[in-house]
Amino acid sequence: MIPSAPSRGYVLLMVLVVLAVAGSLLGLAARRTGEKVLSAGIAERDLQRRWARRTLEAGCLPRAEAILRRHKPEDGPVPASVWTAIDLGGVAMDVVVSDEQAKANVNRLAAQRDGRALVRASLARLSDGRWPLQILLRPVLQQTGAIRSPPLRYASLEQVFASASPRDLLGAEAGRRGPSERVTCWGNGKVHLRRADRTVLREALGPALSEHQLARLIALRDEMPEAGLATLLTELELEEEAQTAVRDRLTDVSACHSVWLVARGRTRRWYRLAVDQGGDAANDAGRWTFLW
Repeated sequence: MIPSAPSRGYVLLMVLVVLAVAGSLLGLAARRTGEKVLSAGIAERDLQRRWARRTLEAGCLPRAEAILRRHKPEDGPVPASVWTAIDLGGVAMDVVVSDEQAKANVNRLAAQRDGRALVRASLARLSDGRWPLQILLRPVLQQTGAIRSPPLRYASLEQVFASASPRDLLGAEAGRRGPSERVTCWGNGKVHLRRADRTVLREALGPALSEHQLARLIALRDEMPEAGLATLLTELELEEEAQTAVRDRLTDVSACHSVWLVARGRTRRWYRLAVDQGGDAANDAGRWTFLW
């Protein structure tokens, strides 16, 4: 029997409905598949970045001092920081290894200066007007049970500078550095005489040395590259009180280092800062990690 015209129309309508539903399901399945593929790609790249950061941190932080010494120029001191750009497993990375004791310690500055206004003034001098960041000091109470001298009131540079991004803190590139070039929150507060620049030494030594004595000390360290701190202070011929104050603020051995790791993507960057501090008679050992 031949279907009537109305029956043929009904069948055609049902076929069109089935095709529409099938098309919608296929579109939904394709979209979900695309989302899963995209998510898998993002997860894979994220895993690669995490693997690269942790591999470099594990390889660089324990060997930070050796890395710095390896980059010593023939006619100059061991650098305070070393910048390196590498490609690790397809991940573009910037690695910055630093001696934290070549920088002015905010906790030591706060302990030596009476009032936040004086600390802000010291930080402003350290900046030389180069850091476009507002200084906003936000100290906290030191954790009970921890042995720290000076007290650890500032455990992050974000407690020192307002609205500071990691790019602001680190700086865009070698040669155009941010506050992390001269300011630290970690270590025992003593500044490495041979690696710190004049501005850092001036703020760390404060009134213990006159400008003339500071210039003489810097000249001596340049003239006697192999001499230790004790020898240089003897040559400087300071009064006993001044010599004691300088010994308390300077060192020629570093026990606190850091590694900045910057993973560079097409549209953004991922930052990781790891700091390792060795213990001594006045400070517990410590380790800090920051992620952005």
